[in-house]
Amino acid sequence: MKKVDLHVHTTASDGIYPPADIIDLAVSEGIAAMAITDHDTIDGLEEAVAYAKRIGFRIYPSIEFSIDYDMGSFHLIGLDIDFRCNALREATDELTEHRRTRVYRIVEDLARHGVEIPLDEVLETAGDGSAGRPHVARVMVNHGYGSSVPEIFKNYLVKGKPGYVKKVRIAFEDAIRIIHQSGGVPVIAHPVSLDCRDMDEFEDRLDGFVSAGVEGIEAYAALHSREQAEAYRAIAERRGLLITGGSDFHGDKNEIIGTYDSGIPIPFDVYEMVEEYLKRR
Repeated sequence: MKKVDLHVHTTASDGIYPPADIIDLAVSEGIAAMAITDHDTIDGLEEAVAYAKRIGFRIYPSIEFSIDYDMGSFHLIGLDIDFRCNALREATDELTEHRRTRVYRIVEDLARHGVEIPLDEVLETAGDGSAGRPHVARVMVNHGYGSSVPEIFKNYLVKGKPGYVKKVRIAFEDAIRIIHQSGGVPVIAHPVSLDCRDMDEFEDRLDGFVSAGVEGIEAYAALHSREQAEAYRAIAERRGLLITGGSDFHGDKNEIIGTYDSGIPIPFDVYEMVEEYLKRR
């Protein structure tokens, strides 16, 4: 059965597989098309696109922005971007610098709470990617402060816990503008994470998002149950929005590439809809 996955991370942000390796994994798992959506960075896309072209694999160069807006924060995918766009490069360079200084402050705050880990090891764990909380968490596991990355995130690195340092996020309007300038499609990632009371509240927020330039919803997301996925899909269909889906694959969080809700395959018609949408654009 052919599969698709439009939300995957590499070592350019906080995944554990380099770009070429994640493509090889996708091919081995029957993935026919994939979007690499690293957090606030495009650093892995040149390698990914070149490798995908060499082996004949369909890839959508993409990005996942962490967004600030008037009601809080959420994640916005820029699907099928031109990663050579100057405005995109300038924005991600600035975010990468914020991310670099943040990891130093995280390690310092952990030390103030008696958690001693080597900064050099965190940077080495990140490799060529931008160091962040997941890399800190992996080093903390190595030093015995928890048995797994999820356990670390229960006790550290989140608001109110040792090692929490607020993340610098891009403004919603700026992210929409930059995604459009780079030729991409703005898509709300895992919308259940907006923590709306119900679907009516989500649709109220969606009105504002669409007015600002959002064009799609990630209906099939790792955080979504089958029922939630179908509800988000129905909303997108009524509004003529693009429907996408992705596993949010990092490699060390018990995800299964090409699936959502603990192993349900993402419907392959998502790929067909994306292809048709991009042709119409």
